[in-house]
This record gives sequence, C-alpha cells and structure tokens, in this order.
Amino acid sequence: MQESLRKYAFNLFLLTLVLTAAGYGMFLFLIPASYFPLFPLVPFFLFTVTLTVHIYLVRASGKDARKFTARYLGAMGVKIFIYIIFMAIFLILATEHAVPFLVSFLVAYAAFTLIEVIALLKIQKRSQS
Repeated sequence: MQESLRKYAFNLFLLTLVLTAAGYGMFLFLIPASYFPLFPLVPFFLFTVTLTVHIYLVRASGKDARKFTARYLGAMGVKIFIYIIFMAIFLILATEHAVPFLVSFLVAYAAFTLIEVIALLKIQKRSQS
C-alpha cells in the first residue's frame, strides 16, 4: 500500500507541476492581462487537500468495507467545504481576479478529481479481488 501511495503522491505532484506550467504558459502567452500573482497557490492547495483526503480514504478502505461509503461521502463533504472556504477567502481578498481564479480553480479541480477517482477505483478493485 505504501508503494501505491507514493506513486499516487508522485503522480499528483506531477499533475500539479503540469497544471502550474500550463497555467503560466497560458497566462503568459494567451491572456497576460488575466494573470494573478497567487495562481500557483491554486494547484498546490488542491494537491495538499487531495493528497490528505486520499490518504484518509486509503486507510478507510482497509477497514470495514460497509462503512467506506459513509467515510467517502463525509470526506468529500469536508473537502468541498474546504474548497468553498478557500474560494470565498480568495474572492474576498482579490475580487479583481475573480474570473481567472475561478476558471483556473475549476480546471485544476476537474483534473485532480479525475486522478483521484481513477486511483480510488483501482484501490477498490484490488481490495475486492
């Protein structure tokens, strides 16, 4: 399990670097007027929260399988709440960058969610066999 967790963390970190580099490229060459200085914070924040929740879910999947669904839903609820608080704080502090922040957050959120769901499906598939 430790090896798969390390691989997942590496893949997540790689995704973070790719999203950060792609975002910089997009803001530098396509829409420089929309760049906001805290942009790198978005993928790294999502990396931290996603990895933390994933570690919790991996540990929960090794326990009682009947309680996994409740733990999964609870973890996702807390995660969404953390994301909403993060977005609210950012939007209060930097309203002039609201649109580029929200677009970059949603793109990064979709990418991180896709990676997380794929990893959890692999874990569930392994634990069932």
